[in-house]
Amino acid sequence: MNLVNKTQEGLLSDPTPFVEYLTLELKQDKYEVKTISAILNEFSKISKSIGQKDTTAIMQITIGFSSKGWSSLFPNKPMPEELHPFIELRSEDRHFPSTPGDIFIMVKSMRMDLNYQAAKYILSTFKPIANAIQDIQGYKYLDDRDFIDFVDGTENPKSIERSEAVIIDYGPYLGGSYLIVQQYFDKQEKWDSLTTEYQEGVIGRTKMDDIEIAENKKKPYAHNVKSKVEIDGVEIKMLRQNRPFGNAMEHGTMFIGFAKAASVIETSLKQMIESGEKGHHDKLLDFVTAKTGTLYFIPPQKFLDEMSV
Repeated sequence: MNLVNKTQEGLLSDPTPFVEYLTLELKQDKYEVKTISAILNEFSKISKSIGQKDTTAIMQITIGFSSKGWSSLFPNKPMPEELHPFIELRSEDRHFPSTPGDIFIMVKSMRMDLNYQAAKYILSTFKPIANAIQDIQGYKYLDDRDFIDFVDGTENPKSIERSEAVIIDYGPYLGGSYLIVQQYFDKQEKWDSLTTEYQEGVIGRTKMDDIEIAENKKKPYAHNVKSKVEIDGVEIKMLRQNRPFGNAMEHGTMFIGFAKAASVIETSLKQMIESGEKGHHDKLLDFVTAKTGTLYFIPPQKFLDEMSV
């Protein structure tokens, strides 16, 4: 079965030079089915209408729902198996908060202006039932680097490995996926005070050439050590569609992590924030601060089509 054809556009593709991340909060707990259907029907037209203005921009729009959003909008549909409120994590002075968000929409393309126009119409479409609580514009920086100047997303799975890591292949929602979103702010001055050698130890890759440091030379607190999820010695991948955001005064990275099981991403975050048996947390967390955290389910395209009739 070709599950790729069942997914929403934008789920499996690489990050584009420009992206808009929209977080919406519902105004009430329940709505009539016809109201939701009408809104989703209008939403489905936005990508096509604006994308046709410049087909080379390759606009793709992806939508997801939190557990609260799902129960409010689709009370008669089974709750996805691993969909629940984001689990807040604390360890010493490190904190991954759980923050509001019922609907999450990612607008990707090669043009910032088209993303903006799509976002404007999306917010207008959902206005009868939801308020926007966050609108973050991300963008490509240099050769896919974040603002701490390391390449981001190098270890993303490719081709078949990507679809196997991201797409749900069992149960009632074939072609769906799980997404965790976190907004991280950089502690830039603190990071810049480090030597390049120390920074490379924190990340687990070289800064200039983006080469992975040999396993026997990696620091036990390296980001690519602590964030890696393994089961019986086999690495379980996720797909990161991260992009930096902000300006010279205040900036950071939007963590956009997709996986076929929410537990994969949750395990990664738990490993990062906790010291574990060896007494090391992810050292990168000393130089960034997580401000948001929400878990969403990305339903298959067929589900959206059926609900928008």
